[in-house]
Amino acid sequence: MQRFAAELRRLRITAGEPQIKTIAARAQCSPATVSEVLNGRRLASESVIRRLVDALGGDWGRWRQLWREAKTELDALQRGVPDVRREPGTSGAVPDLGRVLAGSSRVEMVCYPDPPAFYRAAADGIRAARREIRLTYVRLHPPGQWGAAEASAYYDTVLQWARDHSAECGSVRRIIGVPEHGGVPKAASLQWLKEHQAEARDVYAYEARVMPWSAACAWHNMGVMDDSATYLSFSGAGRQQLTGFRVEGARFAGYFTDSFDQAWGALEPLDAYLARHG
Repeated sequence: MQRFAAELRRLRITAGEPQIKTIAARAQCSPATVSEVLNGRRLASESVIRRLVDALGGDWGRWRQLWREAKTELDALQRGVPDVRREPGTSGAVPDLGRVLAGSSRVEMVCYPDPPAFYRAAADGIRAARREIRLTYVRLHPPGQWGAAEASAYYDTVLQWARDHSAECGSVRRIIGVPEHGGVPKAASLQWLKEHQAEARDVYAYEARVMPWSAACAWHNMGVMDDSATYLSFSGAGRQQLTGFRVEGARFAGYFTDSFDQAWGALEPLDAYLARHG
């Protein structure tokens, strides 16, 4: 699959390196799909690949054979190699941190005692990312609750990274937990969602999906950068209380990317959610 993605990137260069959003518009698919295919993180269906190849001026007769070879290789890998991330109790659920840490050899953990320390480190992690960022925000209050300047700077850094990496196949995906009661979102959260939609509207490397949240408490949140650095934060009793840590290591990150990707596929895009509740 990586060889296929490399060939597709060469085709893009031959076509004059059109922007991701331009390719997506021509191929009638999302910018995130284009980014994932070009980076070798996903092998899209034959029909999607054909539209991408056509959008880049490629010869489908040749590319159909390349796609079939990549599909055969991927199917063989999926049949023959067990996925260590799908151990009992981890697939589609919140990973058990004790088991994850016990099974991850030579992990490096750094702890952060308060919001300024955590958000300062997380912003540094965002800036250091090169390809893909996965984030969650599942709290009872919108981001404007934070008094620390580092928190505000972190949220600005996320969108700025997406702007800066739009032409480089970068991808930021965020799951937003929206507090609801009886299927109705809290007014403050709904207002923030509308503001967030407006500021991210033309940031093509950024996507958000909504997870209705009916629990009367916040949840832990995560950020995974390039499948290697994992940031986890935990809310305290007060709305401005937070601690967290960072772990370096692809295996540790794999548990959380697996859980994130499964949830992502089941959730509603931000635009669709606001169309129903706006």
